[in-house]
Amino acid sequence: MPRPDPANALGPAFPDPLVEGARSVLRQYGYRHRSRPDDHGDWPDMWELLRGDFMPRAAAYADLPDGVRDAARAYMGCQLKADHLLDRCRDAHARLHDGGIGTGAVEAYADAREAYEHSVEDFGAARERVEALLSP
Repeated sequence: MPRPDPANALGPAFPDPLVEGARSVLRQYGYRHRSRPDDHGDWPDMWELLRGDFMPRAAAYADLPDGVRDAARAYMGCQLKADHLLDRCRDAHARLHDGGIGTGAVEAYADAREAYEHSVEDFGAARERVEALLSP
């Protein structure tokens, strides 16, 4: 078994390169660690990161019609929730390595992972709603 890295209190298996790689990619689209899923910061700035998915039909946030703006805010809210749940998933994964793999820790990780996966599906559905509103 590899010796623990003294600079990494969670041992040699953490941080998980797969999880950290995903977080690195998601940072390009606005992911950041948030202590609360409702910690959204600035909707217009967040929209600027995401509206490329809807170009060329997507206007700046302030120029979106009310219904589209509401759908865009719901879409961004889904991202915030997914970001928060990704962090919960990462923390649950870390506890697997930190405290030993026991039934409770495995179930907590499975629950966190499932919640994250559902939030990603919700994010996709919200994206489709915005897309439909922007389509001619």
